[in-house]
Amino acid sequence: MTTLPEHNDKQTAMPDAPAVRCLVCGGALLPHRSLPALHGCSDCAFVTFAADVDELQLERLYGEDYFHGDEYADYVAEGPELRRNFRERLTTLERLQPATERRRLYEVGAAYGFFLDEARLLYDDLAGIDISEDAAKYARGELGVDVVADDYLTASVGESVDLLCMWDTIEHLGRPREFLEKAANDVRPGGLLALTTGDIGSLNARLRGRRWRMIHPPTHLHYFSRETLGRLLDDVGFDVIHVETAGNSRSLRAIAYALLVLKAGRHGVFRRMERLRVLDKGVTLDLGDIMFMVARRRP
Repeated sequence: MTTLPEHNDKQTAMPDAPAVRCLVCGGALLPHRSLPALHGCSDCAFVTFAADVDELQLERLYGEDYFHGDEYADYVAEGPELRRNFRERLTTLERLQPATERRRLYEVGAAYGFFLDEARLLYDDLAGIDISEDAAKYARGELGVDVVADDYLTASVGESVDLLCMWDTIEHLGRPREFLEKAANDVRPGGLLALTTGDIGSLNARLRGRRWRMIHPPTHLHYFSRETLGRLLDDVGFDVIHVETAGNSRSLRAIAYALLVLKAGRHGVFRRMERLRVLDKGVTLDLGDIMFMVARRRP
């Protein structure tokens, strides 16, 4: 059984698989020298869990508990801070995409629909998809946004979209190349793909090594750098037009939960603290290790 330090067994209890070929460049994947349980490409330095994680396992991972007690203390309660993050990204996207090109928006990994709800005044038509039935039900019932629970690889988005977003999603996917290849078919020529994910090539990731906060398979399976993600996007038909670090707004409650419960296992301490009103306050941090990348679909 493979485990990593500082993370609970439920998150890491999946066996290693034999090395496979790199999904970015096709090079050989070998056990990583300094990151236990992970593999690195001998050619392009892409890093991955390199385990065979099927769709059924992913559905089990991303059930209601993932958003309420596993990865998040309470995803819905974190809504105001998540919305703050999404508004920042929409501001950037407005600069990159003229109003005349903002007609159809589609989100892969839409979760509880907060991004779509923030974007609805900017787009004529918007919809999303998520693997979690609980999340999709909330998005439809509470926010009135069109989110379905399904597998994007087999779902139809209808006519081509002008913008497709994948916020903090690609690292969770069993087959990220196939998702991006499908995105290249679903985004119209000249349209945009926008995504965020951890940057394993960042200074913080390199300094933290195996203790980098983004390393926790099997929920995070893939670890891109700007170079490897840009290379993959180019290979499937996109030109990268914008890259920046993404600040992340979180409540103090969410930060305390991550530090006390997820890392230290101090459930009792967190329970004694969680009703403090000061924990409702939000803070925005940019450690330089999350990248926000926008790419344009080639004709």
